[in-house]
Amino acid sequence: MKKSVQLYAIRDLAKDNFEEALKVVSEIGYEGVEFAGFFNHPAFQVKEWLNKYNLSVSGAHVAPELIFDDTDATIAYHKTIGNTRIICPWYDVKTKADVVALADKLKAVLPKFKENGMVLGYHNHAHEFQKDGDEYLIDILAKEMEGTDFMLEFDVYWVYRGGENPVTYLKKYADRIDVFHAKDGIGDQGTTLGEGSVDMKAVFRFAKENNMDWAVVESEANEHAKEQVAAIRKDFEMLEQFMQG
Repeated sequence: MKKSVQLYAIRDLAKDNFEEALKVVSEIGYEGVEFAGFFNHPAFQVKEWLNKYNLSVSGAHVAPELIFDDTDATIAYHKTIGNTRIICPWYDVKTKADVVALADKLKAVLPKFKENGMVLGYHNHAHEFQKDGDEYLIDILAKEMEGTDFMLEFDVYWVYRGGENPVTYLKKYADRIDVFHAKDGIGDQGTTLGEGSVDMKAVFRFAKENNMDWAVVESEANEHAKEQVAAIRKDFEMLEQFMQG
């Protein structure tokens, strides 16, 4: 299992100096990055920086409108940078009907991504753990996408915030997961890895047993660039501990 960081965690530095953000991530020791926007940098430039700092792409959070309405350009960009995981990071769903509508949109574009060697996926927050009838919205989405190559990128902190056991959900959909967000927190407050209430030892035990490809950290609580970088340094130290434990 390799170590990645969601670049939203150092969003201020990434916005001001994208190359420096990638350099810092590499110097800390991360093997890969998960993107959350590219700040108008062309794909060839991003690829040059990835090569320069010896970083792989574990995936990218891509806005729904780019996935659904600008599919060809999105595929072209991500092919250039070497990304094969296109992850919808958020969708406003409140009812089963909302989820079915989202699933229809996903199924409409999924074949095109697949033809280009890419996997389409979804990253949860807590609101998908609201119920319509007897089912959580996240389970309705998973059911709607059965029989496709659709992946789920579970964020273990948001599963916890949704009132469920993260390991339960990793186990439930193990055949659809090869990356996960190793995020921590206490109540509604995010923390750096290992400082929150999520049972990270159990999460990493399961992830290792099931040969997941990537653990992706994303501390979100810090509002200043220096604090954000310090947080991902601490996250990296804890990642190594949990992976060895």
